[in-house]
Amino acid sequence: METALTKELQTLGVTMSEARIYLAILEIGESRVSSIANKTGINRRNIYDSLSTLIDKGLIFQIVGEKEGIYAAVAPEKLHQLIQSKEIALGAVLPDMKKIFQSAKVREKAVIYRGIEGFKKFMQDMLSSETPIRSIGAKGGWGDKKLGDYANWFEQERIKRKIKVYNLFDHEMREVIGKSKPLYNAYGEYRFLPPGFSTNSSVDFFGDTIVIFTGLYVERVVEDVTLSVFVNRNLAESYRIWFQCMWDASSN
Repeated sequence: METALTKELQTLGVTMSEARIYLAILEIGESRVSSIANKTGINRRNIYDSLSTLIDKGLIFQIVGEKEGIYAAVAPEKLHQLIQSKEIALGAVLPDMKKIFQSAKVREKAVIYRGIEGFKKFMQDMLSSETPIRSIGAKGGWGDKKLGDYANWFEQERIKRKIKVYNLFDHEMREVIGKSKPLYNAYGEYRFLPPGFSTNSSVDFFGDTIVIFTGLYVERVVEDVTLSVFVNRNLAESYRIWFQCMWDASSN
C-alpha cells in the first residue's frame, strides 16, 4: 500500500517496494525476511531483490553471522547523502552534456506563444540567448502594466548580463521617450521610423531567433497577443542585415 512517505521516498530514486521495505525495517528494527514479508505483504522473492538494491544504495545493511539473514536500516540522514551523490554525479557529466548540446547543429523550429504569459516566455528567451536584441517597429511593450514587476526584473537581468538592445521605434514613441523613462535608455540605443510607417506589429530578433508580433500598441500588449517564433540562423542573419539598413536610414 502506497503512503505519503513511500511517495516521498520514490522521488529520491527508490522504487515503491524498496520504500515500503525500508520503512518496515526502520519501524521494526533488525528484521528477518519473514518479518518484512508479514509487515509489507510483499512476496519473499521480490523482497530479496529489493534488499539487494537497498544495500547497494547504502540504505540498509545485513548483519553477518546469523543463520537467517537479518537486516537493519541505516539512519534516515543517509537519504541526504543519496541526494548529494546524485548531484555530484550530475555535476561531473553536465559540462560534457552542455558541450554536446551547444556543438549540435542548430535546430530550426517554429512555435507560437500567446497571451501575456507567452510574452513573458519571449522575454525569458531573450535573457537566455544573452545576445544583442534588435527590434523593428518597437512600441515599448515591456512597459505594459500587465507585466507588473516582471518587466523591472527583466530589465535588471538584461543590464546585469550586459545584453544591449537596439530599438527602431514607431514614430509615436518619441513623445513617450521624451518623458525620460529609464526603461528605454538603459544599456542600449534607439532610433525612430518615419511618420506613416507605424503598425500594430513588431519584429524582434536575437541570436538565431526571430519573433514576429501582432497585437502591440504604444506601451500596451493586448491580452491575446500572438508571437510567432522562428529559430533559423540564416534568416536571423538576413534580418540583421535589413535592420542595419533601416537603422542607418532612421533618425535619432
